[in-house]
Amino acid sequence: MSSIKNTGLPWEFGLRSAHRTLVENGLRSHVRLRADGGFKFARDVIIAALLGADEFGFGTAALLAMGCVMARQCHLNTCPVGIATQDETLRARFAGKPEMVISYFKA
Repeated sequence: MSSIKNTGLPWEFGLRSAHRTLVENGLRSHVRLRADGGFKFARDVIIAALLGADEFGFGTAALLAMGCVMARQCHLNTCPVGIATQDETLRARFAGKPEMVISYFKA
């Protein structure tokens, strides 16, 4: 219920609250906390770790590194960049390479 009520708030609030609640109830060693949502820089990972995260997700940032333009139509099979589509015509537009994502994570 808390997650539904607070949807849209920055991940920092939820992570801090979850970590604190688990510590207070002696359950922290039984749970791995994963933070995700808008990580773009190493600074974001450091903040999440300081707030209690054990794992980190980078889905959007990796997509952007590959050339995603965030058209928000992945579910329609009409991705203008050719990343999230099965349409061969649209897929031919995709110019991304694994090295693009590798370079992002190295930076």
